[in-house]
Amino acid sequence: MFYPPQPFSSVLRPLAASLVLASATLLSACGESGSSSDETHHNIKIETDGRLALFDTGASALKFLNLDNSQVITSITMDGEPSSLYASPDRRYAVAIQREDDRVSFFDGGLYTEDHGDHMHDYAEMPSRLPLTLNDHKPTHYTVGEPHGVVFFDGGTAASSKVTVFSDTTLGSSSTLASLNLENNMHGVAKLIDGHLFVTYRDSGITDTTLPAAVERYHFDGSSFDFETRYDEACPKLHGAAANAHSLGFGCGDGVLIIDLHDAAYPATKLANPDSLETGARIGTLVANHDVEELIGIAGNRLFIIDPESKPAAYRELKIAEGVGRLTQGFTTHGEVFYVLGDDGGLRLFDPADNWAPLYTIALMGALGEDDTVATAVSPAQERLFVLHNQTVIEVDTSAGKIVRTINLDFKASSIAWLGLTGEAHYEGDEHNHEHPEEEHSH
Repeated sequence: MFYPPQPFSSVLRPLAASLVLASATLLSACGESGSSSDETHHNIKIETDGRLALFDTGASALKFLNLDNSQVITSITMDGEPSSLYASPDRRYAVAIQREDDRVSFFDGGLYTEDHGDHMHDYAEMPSRLPLTLNDHKPTHYTVGEPHGVVFFDGGTAASSKVTVFSDTTLGSSSTLASLNLENNMHGVAKLIDGHLFVTYRDSGITDTTLPAAVERYHFDGSSFDFETRYDEACPKLHGAAANAHSLGFGCGDGVLIIDLHDAAYPATKLANPDSLETGARIGTLVANHDVEELIGIAGNRLFIIDPESKPAAYRELKIAEGVGRLTQGFTTHGEVFYVLGDDGGLRLFDPADNWAPLYTIALMGALGEDDTVATAVSPAQERLFVLHNQTVIEVDTSAGKIVRTINLDFKASSIAWLGLTGEAHYEGDEHNHEHPEEEHSH
């Protein structure tokens, strides 16, 4: 069982010698620590590499690991098992997508920053469970854009699909921003970009699959959605979506639907499948980064660099290695590096800014079997990739192409998310890289 990547990264924060933890805030309130009044007007920073949220499959618990000393801080028992763990837009909260339990759960990672008007103040507290849960049918895709997190609920025979939007601010009060109920169930996805929700649509006349075949656009004013249009360009058996600063792409059975984000009318065009793609194959996963010009389209073990503005030559294949199966992939936060982890245990790093030139291949582990679990998370506080493999976490410096350390766990984990202080207000990324085997695309 393999889990999708979670692309993150940002400003370096050096490793602290130690970080004392308590259930209450570790730094005293401003002006209560005996410091002079002048000091309260300076930013109060905690130097930390952040924390990892890890799901312990044996204990059915979410465990939080302090990266400053490689120790588990606390363990919080969960009902059911999350199919995936993600970070909230500002990386304070862990978002546990529990598809089979019809639930999304939230956990406070304990590291956050408050704006005190004349200065910023970092805090470190014990992780905790939020009272908020989202209890709707089959939550599956999770995406992040601007300050918003978006969950798409697939629905089912007794329930239509639904989209719910939240932010770190609303999670702080255990609430959400808004929800949109759709008219049919589908295995869909939604992207919130520049105050517009781009969301999949399935006509009730489609009965041979729950995959949608079109895209709709809604205006979002921060609390409600207003329908704007349904695109005429068809996208049969739609699966997968990703966006950069210029383009939003959706994977279709017969190609890739591209929406131009630079044009105020958000027009859509269709790219046919690559000529080299075998009959019956399709691009079913898309990966993107706000700061990278191209999209990555994935068809099985083949990866294609997609340049929507070069329509005569929109596709170029990104080679990994002959006979190597792709397990997971993603970008560092600002797209400095694109990584692909293969089933041979090799991590391949590419430079998107240098014509996608290969940078390094790092042997992280031996060849992986069907019983191995692999998942990845990228730290936005530094150029570090965390690769979860069964009972170990391997930390990789993606800028230098080397292993920094291996953290041995005393439990087997199935999913991972990085939480902590980013030095940024929020990030834009594609967190939904939920994938199915090719044969599942017909459901």
